[in-house]
Amino acid sequence: MAQHLPPDAPSASLADCSLVQSHLDAYVDGELTAFDEHDRELAPIVGAHLRWCAPCARVARQTEALRAAVRAVGQREQTTVRASDALRHRAEQILSSR
Repeated sequence: MAQHLPPDAPSASLADCSLVQSHLDAYVDGELTAFDEHDRELAPIVGAHLRWCAPCARVARQTEALRAAVRAVGQREQTTVRASDALRHRAEQILSSR
């Protein structure tokens, strides 16, 4: 992907879009612990890049929205799925017979 930063962007934000997007999932999850070739932490570099690069920031927002939607579905399913009374009763019988 082409670089979308203005010429006066801070040097820490000049990370290549492809580098940023390759680490975007971990960044969005708050789990980015990687370092670049100069032993600099990537999380602040990715954050700076996202402040300057609208296309990468859009991808980050879409990733965050997808994560939130998946979590919401998981929470809804977790609270609404329940074994039937008959199944629970049968399981209790099996477990108590051991």
